[in-house]
Amino acid sequence: MKKLVLAALVGFVLTGCGGGGGSDESKPTPPPVVDAKPVAAQGTINKVNYANKTVEVNGHTYQVERVQYGSNALSIDDLKQNMMVEVSTLAKSGAVVSIEPTMVGMISAISPDRKTFVVNGVALTFDMNAEFDVNDWVMVSSLPQATADGLGYKVLSVVKIEQDDVDGQYEIEGRLNNLDQNTQTFKLGANTNVYFGDAIIEDNATLTNGQWVEVKGQMINEEFHATEVEVETYDDSDNDHEIEGIVTWVNSDKSQFELNARGRFIVNSQTRFEDGSKVNLVAGELVEVTAVNGVAKEIEFERDFGGETGNWHEFEREGYVSSVSYDHFMIAGETFYVDAYTEFEDNLKLETLNGVYIDVEGVIIDGKKVAREIEREDD
Repeated sequence: MKKLVLAALVGFVLTGCGGGGGSDESKPTPPPVVDAKPVAAQGTINKVNYANKTVEVNGHTYQVERVQYGSNALSIDDLKQNMMVEVSTLAKSGAVVSIEPTMVGMISAISPDRKTFVVNGVALTFDMNAEFDVNDWVMVSSLPQATADGLGYKVLSVVKIEQDDVDGQYEIEGRLNNLDQNTQTFKLGANTNVYFGDAIIEDNATLTNGQWVEVKGQMINEEFHATEVEVETYDDSDNDHEIEGIVTWVNSDKSQFELNARGRFIVNSQTRFEDGSKVNLVAGELVEVTAVNGVAKEIEFERDFGGETGNWHEFEREGYVSSVSYDHFMIAGETFYVDAYTEFEDNLKLETLNGVYIDVEGVIIDGKKVAREIEREDD
């Protein structure tokens, strides 16, 4: 009897060790990782593979079908690392890469230490190597930066170009301020004076202080004479539109934020965060935002970004409004300004604020407290 039991145990051990049953079957091959590219992306170029005609933007690799700057057709050889571009994958044969520089123009000055240079009346900080000289035409890509003078430019790249590539037309982007309809002038940033009396205003937009605008034209006697003015927003961002940029304002409960000083997004319970959390959503952070009709579907923090974007100053105040003017109001002797991105809650309007107890949140630009959100409060 013991021998029979021993034989049975030996048989069991042999079977369990794979003596005949299916251990040679190969494991299934895992499916390949697919790069789920957004339909449209705005951001800086991480790298270019000229031989394979591909470009990497926001971590996604695209096969390049066409490169353009406005109506000018360019070559993939014109694409350089850290250039700001917009990529569209609507073309079946590949992606259309549109170069979206912050400035295009001629270098009018370079400092002796080659740490700063001037384009379109704006002094910019960047290490200029020996290839650049005064009177060279360049494309400058940048992100918003908080400076002592207000909203400035953190330069990412400077690329030398041929004047013929851009038809000799200057371009500059920035925050519109000091608008004067009588003289038909405004300022971009702290230094560039713009005359727009002869310009085409795209989409018949109404120009307002605080808008981020793209201006094309000519530099004439230290003044930029505009031929075209276009208001830049993210209002038309639809599904799978991914945008890279600097957070330029966040409200107190982190339910809304502003990106690149030109568009606002809502944060809700469905918003996903990568490489960070809602706590990390503060002004000055570099993020990639995937937006759906103004709602942030995903926010990814760029933790390897080493760029200095300045010290962003925000504020929040409560109190009774004591007086109202065409572009500002006062609370307890403090002046608060409104602009194109000021949002009024609770059916409030600037002209009806006098005597109302409100809570106002905003950001300091050019030393001015600029309101971003105004709502009625119980005193």
